[in-house]
Amino acid sequence: MKATTKISRRSILKSGAAATTLAMLPLWAGRAEAACGTLRAGITGYNVINTLDPAQASLIPESYVIWGMFNCLLKFDADMNIVPDLAESYESVSPTVVRFKLREGVKFHDGVEMTSADVKFTLERLSDESFGSPHRSKFMPISEIRTPDAYTVEIETAEPFAPMLSYLTNTRTGSQIVPMHLLKDGTPDSFATNPIGTGPFKLSTYEPGASLSLVAHSEYFEEGLPTVSAVDIPLIAEESAGVTALLGGSIDITSTAPFADIPDLEKDNRVQVLKSGGTNTRFISLNNAVAPFDDVHFRRAVSMAFDRQPMVDVVLFGEGRVANGVVPSSISWAATKEQPMETTMNPEAALAELEKSKYGKGTEAAILTWGSSWWKRFAEVFVLQVNQVLGVNFNVEVSDSGTVYQRMQSGDVQGSIWGWLGLIDPDEYAYEIYHTNGARNFENYSNPEVDALLEEARRTLDLGPRGDLYRQAEALAIKDCPVLPCFESNVHNLLAPKVQGFVQRPYSGFGAQLADVKDC
Repeated sequence: MKATTKISRRSILKSGAAATTLAMLPLWAGRAEAACGTLRAGITGYNVINTLDPAQASLIPESYVIWGMFNCLLKFDADMNIVPDLAESYESVSPTVVRFKLREGVKFHDGVEMTSADVKFTLERLSDESFGSPHRSKFMPISEIRTPDAYTVEIETAEPFAPMLSYLTNTRTGSQIVPMHLLKDGTPDSFATNPIGTGPFKLSTYEPGASLSLVAHSEYFEEGLPTVSAVDIPLIAEESAGVTALLGGSIDITSTAPFADIPDLEKDNRVQVLKSGGTNTRFISLNNAVAPFDDVHFRRAVSMAFDRQPMVDVVLFGEGRVANGVVPSSISWAATKEQPMETTMNPEAALAELEKSKYGKGTEAAILTWGSSWWKRFAEVFVLQVNQVLGVNFNVEVSDSGTVYQRMQSGDVQGSIWGWLGLIDPDEYAYEIYHTNGARNFENYSNPEVDALLEEARRTLDLGPRGDLYRQAEALAIKDCPVLPCFESNVHNLLAPKVQGFVQRPYSGFGAQLADVKDC
């Protein structure tokens, strides 16, 4: 294969009625204006962070922080091209081998130099079954990691593995490089709350459920970065409270914003609104191993018993689009192009499928969701329509996001509102959701024909044929309705008028974008 140090992703990622809720501000919002050089970047819509160890992180707010504290071998630039990061350059030696030349003199936050030994350790740690990383499946295809010297790494896979370069970027992959000298004898409990990386910022303080503070890494390898000396990160459970805080001058950036508020905020000179199509998919997750969703006819009946467009209108207030499948339309080369019959509302067909099912009218099921914002409305719109069309008795069960995730992992759920964002390769959607051994297959779905197509897609390096394989696999999976694709939402960030240098990414790379921010 031809050597390269830059791969274009423009073909992969094409940016495809309510007032602001004035919530009472939490205690952090009342403090005095931050000192010059301190950026106040609120993570909004979440207040749970379980770990800051990249290899164990699974929640979105965890990634938002990790991206600012760690680096990977590669990263995405502003145009979504894969470019070197900790690697100074890289080349494809063969269809199964990639060689990386590392930057010299890169320092961890504790002053120890990062070398090829740390890269090898990081990837082997991810692949270790006993370690239990949720990202393990991404790196299982690696057969050998060689380190000829302190600044050279060769990664070999048993067969061609198309997603590998994407998985080595600073995104939700877990491949952020960690220090071998601190973790080689096992991971101390303190690393989850006081991690050491190579990133532009290092952790200063952490108050669980409340806030984090970061300070600039004075020995960061990129000259001139970071451009701020510190970042205060309040964890704001409700997006609406984040808006209030920003408009009141208590924070400078939000990680997201309420969909209903966007039209009014775009007219408000107190705020900059950034908006683009994102790499996200929102769906109804059905546990195929338990009643009533263990019956394919019942799942099909449910899928055809509700209209996705009202979800876009009512839940997103128009800030998104109906999803044709789980691969986002922004990954256009692999996404399903037309809405399938099984995901189109058709009451007659839905009732016909219900007749074929071993379950009928009056069937009960709990649909799990969290919070009081759009996630709850999402569940309510779904349940209302399905109950009306099928005569079933679904109900909405509300919990917190951490509990919902734990219950899905353990299989203690019938159905749940769910979705993924911040992912950058179709493998992370199609393979991980639909494959029998997929890391995000909480639905207990298995179809050998789908598995075979997804495995072939992983081996196919040519983008065109690879995309066709994902579409073929999804066409089969959608007939089985293990998940019910619903919609894709826009990505939003709110900035105070003085903030400059924040470049929005389709994968919502919040923490990775803070090092360039200035005039905060």
